[in-house]
Amino acid sequence: MKQFTSIRLLAFSGLTILMFLIAACGDDNGGGGSSNGNGEPEHDFAFVPYQSIGDPDGETEMMFSELFEEGKPVVLNFWAGQCPPCRAEMPHFQQLADEFEDDFILIGIDVGVFTGLGTEQNALDLLAELDITYPAGRALERDPLIDYNATGMPTTIFFTADGEISDKRIGLILEDEMREKLDDLI
Repeated sequence: MKQFTSIRLLAFSGLTILMFLIAACGDDNGGGGSSNGNGEPEHDFAFVPYQSIGDPDGETEMMFSELFEEGKPVVLNFWAGQCPPCRAEMPHFQQLADEFEDDFILIGIDVGVFTGLGTEQNALDLLAELDITYPAGRALERDPLIDYNATGMPTTIFFTADGEISDKRIGLILEDEMREKLDDLI
């Protein structure tokens, strides 16, 4: 009887992991969000930058909507320090951020503490290990995940310069797909 219970527990654990992987690798290419009409995204949120973004100490809260002040399209990437697909796509994001730095703003928002996929230290370690220099920070609340329906990690949302959602992708984005989406956005 004990062995049967262990097998059921193992099967349940395997099913849970499988469901998580399906959600993490899911594909949601739906676009068509809305802005508030002021050139800002409909759902704003606060974050603390990991790198200095206009703040030498890097501890000042920023609002997501501030990124639209430059009048450029914005790519919002929700990621976590212990998320393998996030780790895989970040070097490609860095390359494209360097290549198109004048054409769009890329921001990576760490949500590991809200998804069970890492701590702030895991996120900082990953940024250092991969030599990520594009702007990244940590969300202060889980609300952005809910507001933007980020049901898997990573989730990337593409905004026009006016704050309109033009596309959304849940799961890993390879460089060619990201380049195509940027070409459409820019």
